[in-house]
Amino acid sequence: VMVNNLKSVSSRRIRRLNTHVPRQSKSAALWSRSYFACSAGGATIETLKEYVQSQATPD
Repeated sequence: VMVNNLKSVSSRRIRRLNTHVPRQSKSAALWSRSYFACSAGGATIETLKEYVQSQATPD
């Protein structure tokens, strides 16, 4: 719930401050539906980089 709230609030703020960003629609989603959470000590920086890079390509 917390992550979805952060995504919602940040999306609204980004769109309000940047009028060129498209409004909400299925094709113009600002964030992907998924998210990754772990403790700072539980993942290496390489694991985090791999996750972020994998988000740039469709499944």
